[in-house]
Amino acid sequence: MSVAVHALIEHLVRHPEDRALVKSEPDALFDRFQVPEDERTVLLTGSRDEISQLGVHGNYVIKWLIWSGRPTMPFFAISHFFDRR
Repeated sequence: MSVAVHALIEHLVRHPEDRALVKSEPDALFDRFQVPEDERTVLLTGSRDEISQLGVHGNYVIKWLIWSGRPTMPFFAISHFFDRR
């Protein structure tokens, strides 16, 4: 489990004013919470499943992806649902 990533995300939950740093200065946040280099790469470019494989709680994975402006799940056209009925 990534203790550093959990501490970082817990901080962002309690301090929403720092969430903009996820996009503008992620390295400042990573440095502050001593996130290891390999985990930084996954947080910046990894998929939902790759972040989860770090041991990050699913709720925190979703929060991180939302704050970083990335999709939390694959999207499909709504017609996909209706065409199957």
